[in-house]
Amino acid sequence: MNSLTRRHFLHLTGLSLLGASAASAVEPFRRTGSRLQLSLAAYSFRDSFKESRGKVNPAGTLEMPAFLDYCADHGCAGAELTSYFFPSDVTREYLLALRRQAWLRGIAISGTSVGNTFTHDAGPQRDAEIALVKKWVDHAAILGTSHVRVFAGNVQKGQTEAQAVKNCIGALEECAEYAGKQGVFLGIENHGGIVARPEGLLAILRAVQSPWVGINLDTGNFHGADPYAEFAECAPYAVNVQVKTEIRREGAKTGEPADLARFVKILRDANYQGWVVLEYEAKEDPAQAVPLILAQLGALLQGQPAPKTDAAWVPLFDGRSLDGWKATAFSGQGEVKVADGALVLDQGGDLTGVNYARETPRTNYEVAFEAQRQDGSDFFCGFTFPVGDAAATLVIGGWGGGLVGVSSIDGNDASENETTQIMKFDTGRWYRIRVKVTPDLLETWIDDEQMAKVEMKGKKIEMRAGEIELSAPFGFATFRTRGAMRAIKLRKL
Repeated sequence: MNSLTRRHFLHLTGLSLLGASAASAVEPFRRTGSRLQLSLAAYSFRDSFKESRGKVNPAGTLEMPAFLDYCADHGCAGAELTSYFFPSDVTREYLLALRRQAWLRGIAISGTSVGNTFTHDAGPQRDAEIALVKKWVDHAAILGTSHVRVFAGNVQKGQTEAQAVKNCIGALEECAEYAGKQGVFLGIENHGGIVARPEGLLAILRAVQSPWVGINLDTGNFHGADPYAEFAECAPYAVNVQVKTEIRREGAKTGEPADLARFVKILRDANYQGWVVLEYEAKEDPAQAVPLILAQLGALLQGQPAPKTDAAWVPLFDGRSLDGWKATAFSGQGEVKVADGALVLDQGGDLTGVNYARETPRTNYEVAFEAQRQDGSDFFCGFTFPVGDAAATLVIGGWGGGLVGVSSIDGNDASENETTQIMKFDTGRWYRIRVKVTPDLLETWIDDEQMAKVEMKGKKIEMRAGEIELSAPFGFATFRTRGAMRAIKLRKL
């Protein structure tokens, strides 16, 4: 689709008849200085919510009250409550309960959002989209927030671009009039379609001419030769800003890391005042990545240098093949395969295993993955990893199904040293595992709970004697049990 220039837009829609003064009547918001507040979008944890767009997510555990707590616990001043993850039967009482909880936790609800389309021709579809936006304007007013993110949409089948633009303007005008009566701003997002470029977005905004409409400005959604320049062109009209960690330039097949400090400077130069919302969409696990990015972004919004962070996570398993992996030569080796995006080690007699065939660091690194017991009653994950010139194994679910520990420390295996713990593991449940190795410490976590913190000074780290030594320096094994691993990744520290 070719983007419209402003002149072409005015010609196609007949707005040139209004005269240049009317068409340019909407000016940037007049603000003095810049005050930026940090928020987090619920969309950042889109795969974790119990409900998504009216459907139950079997793997989801997160609900809006817990998300509000997360935002408060991670230093956010606000929380953006994406409409997709609300219960399908939203009530006034539910909304008021969220508003009360946010107040008790000392944070604001910075906004909410809908996934609408405003380009439909007159008829039931268009009426339904307008009704959806008005419903969430009502919800926003109850929640005590003054912003609802809306979309423009794409050219519909059988339409010209001019017709799509005209329809969008009409729908925005109707919804803006309704929203303004409740003190709620509509932020139209630069989200592809007829607003893929700044000229199309700004032309629609100026045509609507409502004091209650602005731009929900997303740092990751302009894909011209210079996304920063496109962002700067629209920043004076922003009523809300969403930050992504990557940008993708015109012609590029992949993204590049976003310069967060540069985006913040653009906002300050534009005298923007309001919410700056992290909407995390990168491939890395949000549980690991979001806190780090919030710390970076929060410091920048306060005019401080962003704290240094560790290197990016590198995937070690593609979820489709055994590329980079080879079966371990255990005597009773079971089948090693890939199924449903996971590395599956079938029940063997005794051990089944797989080794990573490429080089990994020996220290100053961190590994994260998810593990699941699928059948059996012994360890469903024995993760062997380098520790300097030696190697060790984190045993999960061993010795009858519940033991967790590291083998071996000072000659004592996982069942008899300072790391030994007992934990109940449910068959079929995925557990998040993390191992961190530095010259000073060996640390392990399961589902964010630290299981071991071993001070390395004076300790002798080695493998337990036996076939498990074949897992060194980096590999996974199971014992008379079928286990699975997925989302395996590593980063250097």
